[in-house]
Amino acid sequence: MVWEITAEELLERYADGERNFAGIKLAHYGLYGFRRSKHSGLDLDGVILRDINLRGADLRSVYLIGADLTGADLGGIFLESCCLEGAIIRDANLFAANVTHSSFDKADLRGSILSQMNATFGHFWEVQMRSLEDAILIEADFRGAHTDDGLICRGMNLIWNTTMPSGTVIRGPQWGNGRDNR
Repeated sequence: MVWEITAEELLERYADGERNFAGIKLAHYGLYGFRRSKHSGLDLDGVILRDINLRGADLRSVYLIGADLTGADLGGIFLESCCLEGAIIRDANLFAANVTHSSFDKADLRGSILSQMNATFGHFWEVQMRSLEDAILIEADFRGAHTDDGLICRGMNLIWNTTMPSGTVIRGPQWGNGRDNR
C-alpha cells in the first residue's frame, strides 16, 4: 500500500517519536520550508532519521547529503537518482534496495546489509562499506572504497563496466566476485 507524505509531515511525525514509515512515497509538492535543488530533487540535507523504518519506500530524487540514517530499515527502498554523499548509514538494512543513479560518495555504510542491491550507475567513491552480495553492479564506481575485508563483492554479483577501488574496470558482463575485487 502506497502512502504519500510530504517531507515536512515526515519530519514532524519523526520528531513526535514515530519511526514506522514503511511504504511511503515522498511527495515533491507542497514543500513548505523545503527547497528543491537545481536538479528538481527534494533537499533534506543533514536530517537525522536514526532507526527509521522506510522499508519499501519511494524516495526518488531526494538529496540526503550528510544525513544520519544509522540503524534505518531501508530494505527494498527505491532511492533512484538520490544524493547521499557523506551520509551516515551505519548498521542499516539496505537488502534489495534500488539505488540506481545515486551517489554515496564518502558515505559511511559500515555494518549495513547490502545484499541484492541494484547499484546500476551508482557512485561509491571513498565509501566505507561492507561487501555487496548478489548485487547488480552495472556501470557502478567504487574508486577508493574501503571494506573491512578488502572485498567489494561476495557471492554471485552481476558486474558489467564497473570500476573497482583500485581503478580497474571489470568490463563483463560477468557473474561472480570479479577478477579485481579490491
